[in-house]
Amino acid sequence: MAEMRELVTVEQAERAIRMVAVALPVAGAAAGAIIGAVRGRAARGLALGLLCGLTGPAVWLLWLMYNRVVGGYGLDSVKGLLVNLALFACIGLAVGAVIGFLWRRRGGGEPAQRGPAREARGGPSGRST
Repeated sequence: MAEMRELVTVEQAERAIRMVAVALPVAGAAAGAIIGAVRGRAARGLALGLLCGLTGPAVWLLWLMYNRVVGGYGLDSVKGLLVNLALFACIGLAVGAVIGFLWRRRGGGEPAQRGPAREARGGPSGRST
């Protein structure tokens, strides 16, 4: 009987994630610079594109943390699952809190309450008169 093999090895996944981690900041910066230049804000577009592109290295770091936990506790360990759950939940909450803080500081407010759709509904209160 033939031995079962993995479709994708850990080394192949690691190589793909490393390539994305390197390529995404470059692609994000380039796309941000182009979009920013079209809008007349090249520096801001470059910075935002690079910030979005940094999700590539962030995914790589999360992958390394996940592998460290799985390597320490085992793939089938409930304790390892709970450690990964707690770790990723804390990271997600922290990133969400920072983005929310920056959004409020920038004056973003609630996205549903801004723009022309608000006036189309009947003025500042949203009620028709």
